[in-house]
Amino acid sequence: MPYRRTARLARWQKWLLCLAGGGLWLSGCGWLLLHYYGRVQGAFGPETNPAEPWLMRLHGLALIPALLGIGGMFVVHIPKGWTHARQRVAGVALCTILGILILSGYLLYYLGDDGARSWASVTHWMVGLGLPAIFLWHWLNGIAARKR
Repeated sequence: MPYRRTARLARWQKWLLCLAGGGLWLSGCGWLLLHYYGRVQGAFGPETNPAEPWLMRLHGLALIPALLGIGGMFVVHIPKGWTHARQRVAGVALCTILGILILSGYLLYYLGDDGARSWASVTHWMVGLGLPAIFLWHWLNGIAARKR
């Protein structure tokens, strides 16, 4: 592959990140809705919706290609994109949000303390709900920057 001067992602990278990111966001939103509004009535009262664990499994599965795609951005996209000053703020915001999501997701999986786990959960889903807006800002900034 010839040397690329642009920070643009390859088509397969865009697909990977969009599909994995969409899968993460949709499975996370689905879990959130079921967890807070989808309790089912069991023999002994309200119970967790049986779809919740499956949504978490799907969420974890979508995480694998998402992390591969994010890691791949550190090779070309971020270093070459750093030269575009107009994109820098949106790019740093997106990287920060992704870092918070990765860290809070890790803590949710491995924390044993209920208080800290509760804090990590709220942080994870609040930041996660806003991720599409930050991504859209970064993407639209890139389109506008290429037109200048």
